[in-house]
Amino acid sequence: MPMPDRAHRPDWPGATPGRRASRMNQVWPAVIALATVIVFIVFLVQVGLLMAVVMALSILVAATILVTLVTGTAWLTGLRRLAPQLRGHH
Repeated sequence: MPMPDRAHRPDWPGATPGRRASRMNQVWPAVIALATVIVFIVFLVQVGLLMAVVMALSILVAATILVTLVTGTAWLTGLRRLAPQLRGHH
């Protein structure tokens, strides 16, 4: 039994992203950049350039992984909430 392509059905609830999702997509990069700059400056003052670069890159990678996990979890949770509505919407 072939699965219909549900990603391109704008008439289904939750198929089109809301205004809140686009705002969060703009906030996360700014938060990651701010955290990276703060860590870089703190380590630059306390330890040195090499350690500051290493720690800034590690914060950048860790924050990106965290945002990916949070976004994916929120997306899957939203799909689970929509699943009963989508099943009944043949």
